[in-house]
Amino acid sequence: MIAAIKKIPLIYRTITYLKAVQLFYQLKYRLFGVTSLSRYYPDPKKEIKFKPLTFGVKLPDAYYADEQAGFSFLNLKKKFNNGIDWNFQEFGKLWNYNLQYFNYLHQPGLNDSLKQGWLKEIGAWLKDGRLKPEPYPISLRAMNVIRYLSEKELHDIGIVSDIYAQLNYLGENIEYHLLGNHLLENAFALMMGGRSFENKRWEEKAKNILYQQLDEQILKDGGHFELSPMYHQIIFFRMLELIDWYSNSSNIDVDFLEFVKEKAGKMLSWLQIITFQNGDIPHFNDSANGIACTSAELFIFAEELELVCKDEISLSESGYRKFKNSKYECIVDAAPIGASYQPGHSHADALSFILYVDGRPVLTEAGTSTYQIGATRDIERSTSSHNTVDINGVSQSEVWGGFRVGGRANVKITTDKNDIFIASHDGYKQKFNAVHQREFNFGESEVVIKDSINTSSDIVSSAYFHFHPDCEIVQQDNKNFMINSRHKLSIENADNSELKKFNYSTGFNQCRTSVGLAVHFRKHLETCVSFL
Repeated sequence: MIAAIKKIPLIYRTITYLKAVQLFYQLKYRLFGVTSLSRYYPDPKKEIKFKPLTFGVKLPDAYYADEQAGFSFLNLKKKFNNGIDWNFQEFGKLWNYNLQYFNYLHQPGLNDSLKQGWLKEIGAWLKDGRLKPEPYPISLRAMNVIRYLSEKELHDIGIVSDIYAQLNYLGENIEYHLLGNHLLENAFALMMGGRSFENKRWEEKAKNILYQQLDEQILKDGGHFELSPMYHQIIFFRMLELIDWYSNSSNIDVDFLEFVKEKAGKMLSWLQIITFQNGDIPHFNDSANGIACTSAELFIFAEELELVCKDEISLSESGYRKFKNSKYECIVDAAPIGASYQPGHSHADALSFILYVDGRPVLTEAGTSTYQIGATRDIERSTSSHNTVDINGVSQSEVWGGFRVGGRANVKITTDKNDIFIASHDGYKQKFNAVHQREFNFGESEVVIKDSINTSSDIVSSAYFHFHPDCEIVQQDNKNFMINSRHKLSIENADNSELKKFNYSTGFNQCRTSVGLAVHFRKHLETCVSFL
């Protein structure tokens, strides 16, 4: 009881940022939740027309399932020996969602009769209430099924009825309580469903959502407003997919298509800038390997669709900045918690950075290996898991509960030039009456970072530097550390420093042990990474 009472201020600081529409629909869906899809099925006397769509661009090959009901998602494998449990939760909610997405409908070599049997099974579970319908997995599954039925030229009345019911449910249960990328996925699914089932109501609802949400969610510099490069890739793929099939449809809304192309062009530009020379994306916020299409795959997709960005765009509103020369690439995170009312994929990482040298990662971050609520999730979202500074071990923003953020750091950029970047945040203002300022100086053969904790108090701050597992780190003395015998990290004005091991995420549920450096200082610290 006491713990719950103490949590009230944190909860208040969290819900303060929510929109009224989120609170309304949270209450509505909790009070009037649906347990089965039985009432969403069409009148059996009424013929359901399914119009195949034309997809010009092929999906990359991916392998998730075998013919013995073995499934592999998020680097975890499960074989169902006695029938598939569509509500299997042992590996967590995200693994179960992947089971429900049916991405394996497009897996080459997997028996089609098996795929169709599994579709009918999950349809039965949803109809009789063994599996509770949820808008997000329904959205992704509906798009997979429509693509599968279209490409196979298949009209199985059972599968068609099931997916119609799921879209019917989706149309009445849009995720307004969450918004963000979930709302876009709902709209992409309704758009596709509206066209394939010739349901103008679904299509118009989808278009209205997309007009409004793409204007809000795609920032002026092309970044997605949740500020996760991985989710940017996910939403960019959906935009390309929409352009692909919609362009091949009849009686299209030309203005709507041009609107989508314009937004997608900006997203393409942002992804081209943010992607490292070797094809990696920076794993800021919730980002991991093996979830989205790679940047290289998306660039090919965009090229096949002849998509271009009409305007010259540089990083701005998303808060990221990239500095590069022939030797190194450095991406700085001066982004806010995003989006303010949907911060579920945000980390306490203001003024962090990621550094690649000669096309290889050197200074990275812990990354994201799980969405499961618990210690690992808390650690990976904390400030100490990023290449930035905390005070007394406290994170700059109140990340908690797996996907929640209470009080948060506000970033202010004061100098933004080709060779110097200065920004500060107030995440420690209330608790420590302190402001963290970080200055980056980018030279031809070195990056100099100057940290200042502006406070009248005598407090200890810690700067963290996380090395990629492939790096060999040799400590020369208390101030100098060799990296791969070729580069050096040097520190000035530190009280002390220590090398510590940390878990570096190589994907969901998959980590490697690596080495990080914690540098403890008071008020001022200077760090130089030089390339020998």
